[in-house]
Amino acid sequence: MNIPTREECLKLLNEYKVNESIQRHSKAVAKVAVFLAKKLKENGVEININLVEAAGLLHDSLKAVSFTHFEGLSEEELKKTKELQAKYPETGHAEAAYLELKDKYPEVARVVRVHTPKHILQATTLEEKLVNYADKRVLHDKIVALKDRAKHYREKYGFIMSDETATAYAKLEKQIFDTIGIQPDKLGEYIETNNMC
Repeated sequence: MNIPTREECLKLLNEYKVNESIQRHSKAVAKVAVFLAKKLKENGVEININLVEAAGLLHDSLKAVSFTHFEGLSEEELKKTKELQAKYPETGHAEAAYLELKDKYPEVARVVRVHTPKHILQATTLEEKLVNYADKRVLHDKIVALKDRAKHYREKYGFIMSDETATAYAKLEKQIFDTIGIQPDKLGEYIETNNMC
C-alpha cells in the first residue's frame, strides 16, 4: 500500500495550485476524519488512519476541474485550472482526482473517488465512508451539522440529497458516534475549530 505522508500530500496540493480556501477546507476535513478514525480505533475498530488522512487532504485536489468562476485565482492557479480542465473535460473533481492519483496512490484514489454526497451509497470501506462523512461535516473550514452542509449543497450547487442518501448519512453518523461515545453535535467541542492545521 503506497500512502503519501502528510508532507507529500501538502506538496501535491501546492503542485496542483489548489487555492488557499480549498487547502484550508481539505486540512479541516482531514483533521475531522483523523480524529474520528483515531476514536474508532481506540474502540477496537480496524481502520487505516494514514489512508484516512491522505484522502482527507487530497479529496479536493482537483476541485479546479469543476470551477466555472475564476475570480480570486492567482495567475498560477488560473493557468493550472485551465490545464486541468483541458485534461479532464466533462469530468467531476472526484473522478478527475481518482484518475490523477490512481497509478501512484491507488488506495487513496479509491477513497477520493467516492467522497461526494452522490457517492455515499457506493462507499464500501470504512475509510471511504469516513472521509465522505468528514467532508459533509466541514463547511469551508468550520465544523457544521450534516443538515447545514446539506443546505449549503442545495443553495450553492442545487443538489438536493435524496431520502436514501440522507438516510445513509444518518445511519453512518449514528454508527460512528455510538461507537466513540460522543454526540455528533459535540464534535466541534472535541476538535479545536480555530486551529485547523
